[in-house]
Amino acid sequence: MRRPQISPIFPLAIWLAFCTYATAAGSGNNGNHYGRNGSVKVSISPNFSTLQVGQSLQFSASVSGTSDTSLNWLVNGMMGGSSTTGTISQSGLYRAPLALPSGTVTITAQSVANTAALANASVSIVSAPVAVISVSVSPTSASLQVGQSQQFSGTVSGTTYSGLNWMVNGVRGGNSTVGTVSTSGLYTAPLSVPSTAISVTAQSVAQSTASASAAVSITAAPAVSVSVSPGSASVTVGHSQQFSAGVSGTSNTAVNWMVNGALGGNSTVGTVTSSGMYTAPPAVPSSSVAVTAQSAAQTTASASAPVSIMPATVSVSISPTNANVQVSQSQLFSATVSGASNGAVNWLVSGILGGNSSLGTITSAGLYTAPASVPSTAVVVTAQSSASPSSSASAGVTITQPVAHDVNLSWSPSSSAVAGYNVYRGTQAAGPFTRINSTLETATVYTDNSVASGNTYYYATTAVNSSGVESGYSNLAQAVIP
Repeated sequence: MRRPQISPIFPLAIWLAFCTYATAAGSGNNGNHYGRNGSVKVSISPNFSTLQVGQSLQFSASVSGTSDTSLNWLVNGMMGGSSTTGTISQSGLYRAPLALPSGTVTITAQSVANTAALANASVSIVSAPVAVISVSVSPTSASLQVGQSQQFSGTVSGTTYSGLNWMVNGVRGGNSTVGTVSTSGLYTAPLSVPSTAISVTAQSVAQSTASASAAVSITAAPAVSVSVSPGSASVTVGHSQQFSAGVSGTSNTAVNWMVNGALGGNSTVGTVTSSGMYTAPPAVPSSSVAVTAQSAAQTTASASAPVSIMPATVSVSISPTNANVQVSQSQLFSATVSGASNGAVNWLVSGILGGNSSLGTITSAGLYTAPASVPSTAVVVTAQSSASPSSSASAGVTITQPVAHDVNLSWSPSSSAVAGYNVYRGTQAAGPFTRINSTLETATVYTDNSVASGNTYYYATTAVNSSGVESGYSNLAQAVIP
């Protein structure tokens, strides 16, 4: 704007009047508005509307006469509006208040470039029609035993909001006395029969006066009983016995297995698996033993079977059961243990572990060696179970002196002149042969008194001349020693 040339006598008054004239804006309720010398114009659409409380409406506005087309939005002269008259966003989205305002509401679109340039629209706010909301629940009745559950479902009509509050006897979510209900309608009966009638209610969240109820009848659960088979058992230490259980009065037939009240038992009284397999302890316990099946559904219902724990029945056998052994000779014994996993034995001679020089000795492998002379008392070799020392087996042993045997040999004299003869002996006809005379025998007879019973011997002789030349073997002679 060009500054006018004025007289210096009244500069201030004329300048103020000029400025007032230059910035004045047009006025009016609806339509277009202009600023002088700026020609700024604002238009709004729609000009008139009717809305229900809480509803929204998008307004649009245009600005001409300036490059700055930005707008301020007002409701009843208040920038952005209020909760009483409604609010409007910077993009012109108007939301009516939740309660009826006292009069008509005016929406204003105001030019930011020239705030005197604006346009108005009228909005009439009316009450929302009263919706008829109804709720239905399914099933409409149910019969349950204490502790059982029932799924209910609810349907809301007359509103787009389908949320429900679930209650039992007017208590949201219920309680332990009348039963509980989840937010999805799953009702669980109390653990005891309530003294009052039970009603499960689905209440509309949108309209609390709209609800529907289902009657629930709560009855006591039938008595639970448990049986165990077999009713009693005798089990050897370390051995097992399978038990089974029957449960009636409930659909839950699971049981907890215990030994003397301990779930699963222990190493002292024996153990039991979740399937009822009982295993006796390795030693007889000092107290009585009972295997119990307890109902998982009702722990007060149980049944027990007494178990007698028997000591292990261990037996030992020995072979041979009798033996004749000459002094200083040996005899191998063997033993077998049954009824115990440990098959080891202790070897004794007449009650002495390992024996002694008077009665004979025995190794851990069962090899008995007789003493050098016949003992004055009977000799007994015993195999004793290491697992159960009270279990053993014995064999009688007779110790004898060897019977003296002689073999008398004679042969024909050599036809040649000889200095003497040598005598040879072997245990095989094919040899080898060993000379048994220490000096040349000048006679044609010889007695061999170093033979042993039960053996067969073969003999031959040779002739030796004065020069020491020895002939070959004579024919063989056989001697069988009884």
